[in-house]
Amino acid sequence: MVPFHLAEADWLAAVRERVNPMPQPPAIVFNSHITGLAVARSLGRRGIPIIALDREAGGYGLASRYVTVAGRCPNVLADEDAFIATLVRLGQTLTQRGVLYPTNDEWVLAVNRHRAALDPYVTIPFSGPEIVEPILDKSQLYRTAAERGIPIPRTWYLDDSDPAALAAELPYPCILKPTEQRSFYEAFGVKVWQIESPEELQQRLAQVAGHGVVIQEIIGQGLSDFYSVCPYIGRDGTSHGVFVGRKLEQYPPDFGTGCLVQAAWVEEIARQGEQILTAFGYQGIAEVEFIYDARDNTHKLLDVNTRVWKWIGLPIAAGVDLPWLAYTDALGTPAPVGPPRDNVIWTYAKDYLTLRLAGYGQASSTFVPEAAWAEILTGRGEHFIDAIIDPDDPEPAARMMQGVVQSRTYYCAC
Repeated sequence: MVPFHLAEADWLAAVRERVNPMPQPPAIVFNSHITGLAVARSLGRRGIPIIALDREAGGYGLASRYVTVAGRCPNVLADEDAFIATLVRLGQTLTQRGVLYPTNDEWVLAVNRHRAALDPYVTIPFSGPEIVEPILDKSQLYRTAAERGIPIPRTWYLDDSDPAALAAELPYPCILKPTEQRSFYEAFGVKVWQIESPEELQQRLAQVAGHGVVIQEIIGQGLSDFYSVCPYIGRDGTSHGVFVGRKLEQYPPDFGTGCLVQAAWVEEIARQGEQILTAFGYQGIAEVEFIYDARDNTHKLLDVNTRVWKWIGLPIAAGVDLPWLAYTDALGTPAPVGPPRDNVIWTYAKDYLTLRLAGYGQASSTFVPEAAWAEILTGRGEHFIDAIIDPDDPEPAARMMQGVVQSRTYYCAC
């Protein structure tokens, strides 16, 4: 396992010693938990040096054999200027431009706010703030989708409605969600609220004063109605590869993140996902979330993540290696990619088993069979993969188990 350096001077020295002599430019991944681990494994297996940064020492990705240098960086939410200064010093230390892979919205937004300072030293393989921020603003996202004819759930905007009149006409239950998720989550510890009555709506609106919000109808019969279109849009404005996944289970069970996801190609939404990104002029890796509505047999747009995300390991395993596509395009040598393999299943065993042991889980059809765990634990199968468990790279799983036994937690909003 590569040493984790707490002091910046130590890990910068390791960069000079271990990264600079390597022939290929490094990938710089932050933070380095589940998502960062998948990126590190993807690119590290291709011989690319990996610099893995995190604000704390507990990230699973920091323990990967494919990480060349692992170091602590400032928490961007606590001191954005210090974090950017760290990236600048890293860039000044490198002899080749590194390629950045932020894994959470806060890292993406901070990098974009300081592109002028970072551009001389590193390559940022996604669009600037003038494009990313309107996409992450759900009010602008939904309005643009509606203009383009891309279906969305029925949506109510507070800036053009009287709250009292709106409360009386909404269908209940409904969803109150932020237009900008990260600050909302930091303030309230949830991604959305389910609203049961006009009285509750009025209470929540008073509580969220200062945060932009929209209200949406609830559609879909279950988790398996949630799909994600995952492309890499190149610098030439075209899609270099696209993958579609379907969520089977999530943790926590209410408004959590996927812990069991399946490759499941749907041509219609693959093209709609690419369309919404090109409508904004976006370039980079993205996850475009849809939900199936059986009432009119359509998939409706829910959200867009302009970055790598928690189960990025699934499209990689299915043959659409999005981090690699971004890396090669950043270097001016775009890599070809074929169609994705369907029915590959990704799990995050820690959350999936916690869900099952607590008595949650949608249906027996989503239960991971014994044979699947054999594939995961031996690394010999092609149909089931785990976010952490990999016999070729065992230290992250050992770190995960140590955390379970010692009841240690690592916070990651991926």
